[in-house]
Amino acid sequence: MAVLDFAAHSLSYQTITHGYEDPETGDYIKGQSFWVENAYKCDIVPAGKANQIAIPDGKVQTYSYTVYNLPQDCREFQYGEKIRINFFGKGNGKIFTVLGFHRYQHQCKIWI
Repeated sequence: MAVLDFAAHSLSYQTITHGYEDPETGDYIKGQSFWVENAYKCDIVPAGKANQIAIPDGKVQTYSYTVYNLPQDCREFQYGEKIRINFFGKGNGKIFTVLGFHRYQHQCKIWI
């Protein structure tokens, strides 16, 4: 008997630290970026057609996938952030750019 998994994939996100000036030497220390691996279980579905979403600057952009079934208490994703979806929890996954985020009562959605 097959069991349907509503959170078959995992989402990783990129965190970027800002550069700063070392107070002792005055040298600029460059910021770093790293991935927070397998942060949330989720599901992803194709948009099915050229669906559009309004982005923060008022323009309309086409999105390809909707990531849903994220936990309601997940972090707030911002427009332009990089996320990686590991399909069925395997491999390095595919990297996407966040186009929209919305928190609902029982889940969150991301449009990519």
